[in-house]
Amino acid sequence: MYTLKLYHHPLSVCSMKVRLALEEKGLDWTGRVIDILRSQEQLDPWYLALNSKGVIPTLEWQKDTTEVITDSAHIIRFIASLPNGKSLLPQSDTNYQLMDYLLELADTIDLQILSYARHPSMEKSEKILDKRIKKSLILAKQYPELKQIYLDCAARSERSKTFRVDVQHIKQVEQRAHASIIFAEQQLVGKSFLLGDEYSLADVIWTVVLSRLELLGYSGWVNSADFPLLANYFDRMKQRESYKQAQIQNQWWG
Repeated sequence: MYTLKLYHHPLSVCSMKVRLALEEKGLDWTGRVIDILRSQEQLDPWYLALNSKGVIPTLEWQKDTTEVITDSAHIIRFIASLPNGKSLLPQSDTNYQLMDYLLELADTIDLQILSYARHPSMEKSEKILDKRIKKSLILAKQYPELKQIYLDCAARSERSKTFRVDVQHIKQVEQRAHASIIFAEQQLVGKSFLLGDEYSLADVIWTVVLSRLELLGYSGWVNSADFPLLANYFDRMKQRESYKQAQIQNQWWG
């Protein structure tokens, strides 16, 4: 028997993807919420020992030994690979390749930068990034052995501050997102789910992506006449019990 512990945050898109995979798989798990908004807990040295990039989520798998898995794309694949619980992987090679493509396509949508750019309060989102930069630079001095990690964390937040107000960059992100939405709509022709009649990891990812896009105000991509199949699909995904259990939060951070 093994145990699963997820380090996550309720409003983190990547955390939502993992929580939804766990719930759809039907696995027991425990969670530790990491405060990424106020205290920037993901930058604390104890957490960097788990995840050297200082990001969430992180999954701990314990059996005889402990294995730590980082990066939501890797974590959901690990979850799907576990033998017990519901299958989230397609049977055919063709569908497996299509699933991988749909996962990669979803990951190309920079939801983080869109969230910072379209937050109703630019002041609040800037304060979060400023806190992250400030704490990173302070800890870089306090922990010289972790200096480069903290400098990288600060640099990522600086880039987010720059890109979120770069009109051209945001436009490019939106164009890539729109192209991905068109592809997803096409995949639903004659299908209940993205790969056919069976729910898969592709549906896990795209449920969360559509939820965040709806929050960001891209209603024309989620519930308009332009994408009727996707709109119907999203409505059905929101009715699944896993959507509630995984706390797919469609709200802004405070």
